[in-house]
Amino acid sequence: MYKVYRVGSYDTWESIASKFHTNVETLQNLNGISMLIPGSEIVVPKVVEEDNFTVYTVQKGDNLYDIARRYNSSVEVLLNANGLEKDDYLYPGQELLIPKKGIKMNVVKEGKTLNEVAADLGVSQNSLLEDNENIYLLPDQLLIVKK
Repeated sequence: MYKVYRVGSYDTWESIASKFHTNVETLQNLNGISMLIPGSEIVVPKVVEEDNFTVYTVQKGDNLYDIARRYNSSVEVLLNANGLEKDDYLYPGQELLIPKKGIKMNVVKEGKTLNEVAADLGVSQNSLLEDNENIYLLPDQLLIVKK
């Protein structure tokens, strides 16, 4: 769930972190650099559109099964949407993305083509392109389509 961002002349790590709701350390670790160069491209977390997902904050005692049932979803969908493994722990305060009704999603696997992703979602390539601002087909990129 990342996208590429072109560094502007007045960008700082702090301003970019604020814009993408993350922190400086995460951005620097993600990119393996400590210095920003205007005009260069860095990887940033993709800000989730609220009309496609509900953001749920994990409460003490929550588990994926109960959260999935509460939102009429499945554990598999929640795992994929949040980059989790089935054995991962949930922590109070952790935020989870829950696709809203009418949203189909696909987490890109390495080597997948646009045609294959569209086929997995049961839509045309044009529909996939219309519903996603940037498609890089990088592993773990989250792509959505609206039914």
